[in-house]
Amino acid sequence: DYDNLLFTNQVFVQRAKGVGVLSQQDALELGVTGPNMRACGLAYDVRKDDPYLIYDQLEFDIPTQKHGDAWSRILVRRDELFQSIRILRQIIERLPSIKGKIRTPIPNPLSWNVPAGEAYARVESSKGELAYFVVSDGGDKPYRVHVRGPSSMHAVQTLEFLAKGARLEDVAQIMFSLDACPPEVDR
Repeated sequence: DYDNLLFTNQVFVQRAKGVGVLSQQDALELGVTGPNMRACGLAYDVRKDDPYLIYDQLEFDIPTQKHGDAWSRILVRRDELFQSIRILRQIIERLPSIKGKIRTPIPNPLSWNVPAGEAYARVESSKGELAYFVVSDGGDKPYRVHVRGPSSMHAVQTLEFLAKGARLEDVAQIMFSLDACPPEVDR
């Protein structure tokens, strides 16, 4: 039982509580999203605030904490696991009974033209808001693509901000609590 292993382990709790505190204002100024933002008490989630697909038809809560520290970030992620299970159960109930194999042909992504213009889309990923800005000149390849993943803000700007003045032994705890994805940061 992971709850007993982690959340009742006093050493783990003491190493995370009060470490790497991020205020609501700092989170907004740094562009923090997702669980790291919600750990500061800001209940923002793209799936609720700007729903896409069927999220407006599903019931789920946005877990938040109020202290903005590493412990709060861990608790939000734990609570989000339960909300994800809640979402999945609702989706499974909606699935029609399917007999036989399902096969959907995959279109060739190299053989299509997109009208000239631009588009912006965002989704709530497990680590925060993931956004794409795409510009097309009408050809078969995008003219410009910009991806803004949550780790680019969390791993660089936010870690740097929280590490200033932190004890050296707390930096790893802060870094892990931000849950950044290193390959996403490598640009």
